[in-house]
Amino acid sequence: MSIRLRLTALLTLLGLALFVGYALIAYRGEERDLRTSTEREVRTLGRALEIALGNALRDRQRMDIDETLAALDAIRPAVEVHVHDAEGATIALSENAIVDRQIEAMVSAAGTSGTATLVTDPDHSRIIYAAPLVGDDGAALGAFALVRPLDDLDADLARTKWRLVLTMAAFVIATMFAGVLLGTLYVKRPVARVLEGIRHVRQGDTDARVPSTRKDEIGALVDEFNAMVVALDVARQRVEQEVEARLRLERGLRDVDKMVTIAQLSAGLAHEIGSPLQVLSGRGQALVERSADPEARRLAEIVVAQTERITKIVEQLLSFGRRRAPQIARCDLAQPIRAVLDLLEREVRRGGVTLRFEPDGGDHMIDGDADQLQQVTLNLVKNALAATPRGGVVTVRVARQDDRVQLIVEDNGSGIAPEIQARLFEPFFTTRSAEGGTGLGLAVVRAIVLEHGGAIDVHSTPGQGATFTITFPGRLAERAA
Repeated sequence: MSIRLRLTALLTLLGLALFVGYALIAYRGEERDLRTSTEREVRTLGRALEIALGNALRDRQRMDIDETLAALDAIRPAVEVHVHDAEGATIALSENAIVDRQIEAMVSAAGTSGTATLVTDPDHSRIIYAAPLVGDDGAALGAFALVRPLDDLDADLARTKWRLVLTMAAFVIATMFAGVLLGTLYVKRPVARVLEGIRHVRQGDTDARVPSTRKDEIGALVDEFNAMVVALDVARQRVEQEVEARLRLERGLRDVDKMVTIAQLSAGLAHEIGSPLQVLSGRGQALVERSADPEARRLAEIVVAQTERITKIVEQLLSFGRRRAPQIARCDLAQPIRAVLDLLEREVRRGGVTLRFEPDGGDHMIDGDADQLQQVTLNLVKNALAATPRGGVVTVRVARQDDRVQLIVEDNGSGIAPEIQARLFEPFFTTRSAEGGTGLGLAVVRAIVLEHGGAIDVHSTPGQGATFTITFPGRLAERAA
C-alpha cells in the first residue's frame, strides 16, 4: 500500500474514532435531554390535572371531569388519564385508556400514601405519573394516573441516530477523498518526480534535475537529490578525466616502447647489415661496369637498386629512432612551408595536380625548429599528392586561431577509411607498401608535432578527400598550461 493510501486510511480511522465517540456522547445527551423534557412535561401536565380534577371531585361535578378528559384527548390523544375515587373505584377514563394492573396499583398507592410518583417502564415504552386528589381541607378525594407513551421520543432518537450515521459516512467519504487528493498533490507527485530523476541518473544521465518549488521536507529532499546529482556528475567527469589521462599515459608508454624497440632494431640493422650491404652494392656496381653480358648487367643493376632501397630503409629507421632534439627558435610557420612547396613544384607538375598555398593575413610566428617543420610539411604534402588523382587539388593553409597557429593540408583524393584512420600514426603501418612506403612518415610527423607542444587531427570521408590539421601554440610555454 502506498504512503498516500496509508496516511488516508490512518487519518480516516482516527477521525472516525473521534467522530464515533462524539456521536455516542451526543446521542446519549440527546436521549437524556428528551427524557428529562418529557418527564418535566408529564409532571407539569399532571399538576394541572391534579388541580382541575381535585376541584371537580370536591364540587362533585362529574361533568367537569369528563370535559377535562375530552379536552385533553383533543389536545394530546396519545395521553391516557385514569381517575379513581377515594375508595379506589374508577370513575373516569380517557377515550383511549387501557386498564392494566401497574396503573391500578400506582393509582391506589398514590391515594393511600398521599404522594405523587413518576415511573418509566423497564422497556422505556411509557411514563406513568400517579398523584392523589385532595380537598381544600386536606381530605382525600381520590387519585389519578397520567400515562404518556414514549413513541415520539423513540422516533426522535432514531432520527438523531440516522443523522449521526449519515454524518459519519459523509465524514469518512470526505476524509478519504481529501486524503487521496492531498496525498497525490503533496506526496505522490513529488516523490514520482524524484523517482523519475533517480531512474535517469541510474541510466547514466547525470544532467537530470528535479524542479524544486517547495519549502518543506519534500523540497529539502529534492534539493539534496539535485546536489547529489551535481556531485555525481563532478565525480564522473573527474573519473573520465583520470581514465583519459591514464589512457594517454598508456599510449605514451606504448609509443616510447615502440621508439625504444625501433631504435634498438635500427641500430642492430645498421651494425649487422650495413657492411654486407656496402659490399653487395660495390660488387654489383663492379658487375654493372665490367660485365659484357647484357643479362648479367641487368641482374647486377637490380641487385644495386634493391641494395640502395634497403640502405634507404635502414637510414629512415635510424633517423626515426635517433631523431635529434629540436632546435627551438622564433620562426614564421609560413616560411618553411613555402620552402617545401617550392621544392615539390616539379613533382606537382609531373603528377598533374594543382597545389595551392593559402595563408591568412594573421601573424604566424611560433616557437619551433624550422628544419623539423619542413619535414612535417613535406611528409603531409607528399602523402596528399600521392592520394590525389591527376587533375585534383591539394590546398595548404596557415591560419591564426586566437593564440595558436594552424597548418592545414587538404586534398580531394580518395579519402581514408575509418578503420585505417585509427592506425595512421603507428610506426610501420602503411597502405603504400607496393610503392616503397615504410609507414614511418606520419609517425615522424606526430612525434615532431608533440615535441612542439601541438596536436594533430585527421578528418576524412572515403571518396571525398582528407584534411590534416596541426595546431601549434604561439609560445611553447603554453604547452605546460
